[in-house]
Amino acid sequence: MPRAATILELVKKNKVLEEENRRYRKSQEAVHGSEERFRLISETIHFGVFEIDEEGSCQYTNTSYQEIFGLSLVESLTLEWIEFLHADDREAVSSAWARALDEMDAFSMDCRIVRPNGAVRWIHLHSEPVFSDAGGRYTGTVEDITERKLAEEELKKAKDAAETANRAKSQFLANMSHEIRTPMNGVIGFTDLLLDSELSDMQVDYTQTIKRSGIALLSLINDILDFSKIESGELDFETIAFDPELLAYDVCDLVRPKIGNRPVELLCRVDDHMPAMVKGDPLRFRQVITNLLGNAPKFTEAGEIELSMHLAEETPESVMLHAAIRDTGVGIPEEKQAVIFEPFQQADGSTTRKYGGTGLGLSICKQISNLMGGDVWVQSRSGEGSTFHFTAWLQKCEDKQARRVPPVSLEGLRVLVADDNAANGRILEQVLSTAGMATVVTQRGNDVLPVLQAAVEKGAPFDLCISDIRMPDTDGFAVAAGIRSAQAPLSRMPLIALSSSLERDAHRCEKAGFNGFLSKPARREKLLQMIGRVLRDNAGQPGARTDRLEKIHTQYSVREDLKHSVRILLVEDNLVNQKLARLMLGKAGYQVDVASNGVEALDTYTADPDAFDLIFMDVQMPEMDGKEATQAIRRKGFDKVPIIAMTAHAMKGDRERCLEAGMNDYITKPIKREAVFAIIEKNVFSKESG
Repeated sequence: MPRAATILELVKKNKVLEEENRRYRKSQEAVHGSEERFRLISETIHFGVFEIDEEGSCQYTNTSYQEIFGLSLVESLTLEWIEFLHADDREAVSSAWARALDEMDAFSMDCRIVRPNGAVRWIHLHSEPVFSDAGGRYTGTVEDITERKLAEEELKKAKDAAETANRAKSQFLANMSHEIRTPMNGVIGFTDLLLDSELSDMQVDYTQTIKRSGIALLSLINDILDFSKIESGELDFETIAFDPELLAYDVCDLVRPKIGNRPVELLCRVDDHMPAMVKGDPLRFRQVITNLLGNAPKFTEAGEIELSMHLAEETPESVMLHAAIRDTGVGIPEEKQAVIFEPFQQADGSTTRKYGGTGLGLSICKQISNLMGGDVWVQSRSGEGSTFHFTAWLQKCEDKQARRVPPVSLEGLRVLVADDNAANGRILEQVLSTAGMATVVTQRGNDVLPVLQAAVEKGAPFDLCISDIRMPDTDGFAVAAGIRSAQAPLSRMPLIALSSSLERDAHRCEKAGFNGFLSKPARREKLLQMIGRVLRDNAGQPGARTDRLEKIHTQYSVREDLKHSVRILLVEDNLVNQKLARLMLGKAGYQVDVASNGVEALDTYTADPDAFDLIFMDVQMPEMDGKEATQAIRRKGFDKVPIIAMTAHAMKGDRERCLEAGMNDYITKPIKREAVFAIIEKNVFSKESG
């Protein structure tokens, strides 16, 4: 029995050993299969694969690894990959690799290697630590990224070349702007002077045609240059304060002559909640509205054209303004409404189209509005008119304090003009001389400082210097710098900059020390207004531009200062009308004093006649009516103040009787907002301009 039990036990153990041996063979077959699968995968991928043990010895490399480094199997296992690093990459990559091995951390880097045959290749190497019972190991991959790096280098070169080309294009555009606008300034300027001379009716007609053609050509040039700047990403924007309501009415005044004698009423409606002042680029904002409103008369033979503007959205720092230009014209077919905002496209693209145009205006408007955070779009039906919409985000602006503006006499002022263009110099000399100023013109920026200094030494200093920005020898910025760094009193010389460039130079001029900035061609009234403002600000303020930096005057700020300094005497006995007129004028930025009858008006005005720029005079009032009050004011010798009749009657002969009483103009009740502002424009701003 004992022997049989022993044999049985041995048989059982043998079976167990056979089973374990079977399992071992099966596991070995599985391992062999896994290794074979790994080898097949490893040998077919384009990545190099490697394995390094914890001692740093390479245990495995695949064929792709060997091909990337240009090594044999034996060389790949016996030589470290860092031995092939490019000299310029060796130190940084070796340090990072050593740190990764020491800390058993992941490693990933782009670097260059040099193959044994001298070929330089870019590789991306990535490795991760692997922990097992056999100890720590590193497995990783290597990818040849030479083609990608070369493509990136070519892309970088192309980008650099494009940026260089854009800079060259921007410089070219700036030069072209100057070179084209300068002779156009001569054409428009000399036609203005010609219109002031003795001409026959036929000559006046021809000259006005030349001027209109010149302005049209200048507009076309501006469109082309603006489009080029937008395409190159070089269109720039300024942030200065302006009055959107005043801008809207200015644009209406500009567009009104395009309507001519057609039965079309031009309306301007501004929301009562419109902020008095905002900050942005008034030139670009005006450019869009002018283009959209200027298109409407082309397509409207009768009916209405309306510019409306309201506050669309508001945040603590900014506002979105929404302008809508509505017309009762021919309308736009629905299928054409998207394409009109594309460059060089119009609703009617045929060569015989009736309305003309380059097809750039709406595209420029669209892109400017997008750059201002808004948009431009149209609602229209063929035969039913169109409404173009324009939105833009603008910054909020602190309320401007109204201030009285005492008149400044320009008679006898000595002015030095620096402009390398002889025609421009002659135009400026004529304009300034007509206003009573003694003018000296120089065509070289280098001559400005010596001429000014010589005048000071002779005891006959200049009162003002007007300098072109772009001059070949010394530009206007250098001229300003030289004057501001000179000794007093020359350093306090009032300076006005003129620029024929489309560049947004106002801010740069302010930094350079200029008191005022105007774009060419500068309208006569704008230039004279600017001179008056600059001289007024500098009067009694030694070193104003050097001790503290005042805001520079621009063509926009001058006009807005005029508006906000205007003081109006409203003579009206009806309390409701008083409140309405006070709100209307006050919201627009005007100062308003109220008198309830003619006697009160006479006492208020004669007590301080210099305080008021205009009188709105109701005709029918108790105690003393408007005609009697006007006659009393005129008898006291106050002939210059504009007095505007307001009456609810519009009978034949009323206007003539008001004018006979000494009034300057006449409006009927109910009073339209646009009519009131047009009267102020005509009787106050044009008066200031002269």
